[in-house]
Amino acid sequence: MNNKLSLFVVLALSASSCQAAALPKESGSFSFTVPQTSKQMEVFSYQPTGADANSPVVFVLTGLNRNAAEYRNSWIENAEKNKLIVIAPLFSEADYPGNDGYNLGNIENPQTHQLNPKGQWAFTVIDELFTEMQKQGITQQKNYYLFGNSAGCQFVHRMLTFVPEAKVKAAICAAAGWWTMPDVENRWPYGLDQAPVSVSQKQLADYFAKPVLITVGAKDNDPYHPLLRRSYEAMAQGDSRLTRAESYFLTAQQKAKRYKVEFNWRFSILPDVGHDGAKMSAYGAEQFAWFEQHGEFKLRP
Repeated sequence: MNNKLSLFVVLALSASSCQAAALPKESGSFSFTVPQTSKQMEVFSYQPTGADANSPVVFVLTGLNRNAAEYRNSWIENAEKNKLIVIAPLFSEADYPGNDGYNLGNIENPQTHQLNPKGQWAFTVIDELFTEMQKQGITQQKNYYLFGNSAGCQFVHRMLTFVPEAKVKAAICAAAGWWTMPDVENRWPYGLDQAPVSVSQKQLADYFAKPVLITVGAKDNDPYHPLLRRSYEAMAQGDSRLTRAESYFLTAQQKAKRYKVEFNWRFSILPDVGHDGAKMSAYGAEQFAWFEQHGEFKLRP
């Protein structure tokens, strides 16, 4: 089944009949108008059999190819098994061009380096879409799970850095090619020194306190992977996605200890897994299902 509808059309129809709007059954897509920019965004969704407004919601951020439909599809089996509603927004190249528009959240104009209004950031779209789903009665959840793989992980960790107030219950950030370190020892975008928006110690503390799982495949260790950034600053983080993920986690852990603040992050390495979005998606679904039941991530001993 492949249903497509406009979220705002559904809102108008449901308002007239005093009924809540509904997602497409099983696999589908709908159009969302970003409030601050009026940009039209296609959103791919999956609603498992038996899911309802009380079911957990997972936002899935894609890798470099922006293949939201394929990422949605990779979640179907485990979403059905674990009764997770999957929402995969498509950040198009036209509206969110290049690394600046997607990976770096459209925080600034790449030509002028002028700060964009917060309502234009890619990072704020997720909360806006979730709020619209709440208003329409599609979900009665108070917050949502957030998953990003590769370029999507770049999106996720920067979103939580700059928008720690987002309604995220827990997040999984998998296999980023390079990171914005949570420190001012490294210059933006590899760190927060001279970032377009200053990040306070309180914001970092809020981020560190959020349940976040940093994960990477044991075989995602190729220093010559064709898509791996090899700038001097990126290489300083490590020579592969594996070592860079370890560096990011340890940096955050050390900062939280220095600030004497709560640190609720976890770190995992998946054996026999390379740079594989499908396997990371399956792992993410299992982790969120466990978190929903136990309030924490399940890590191997």
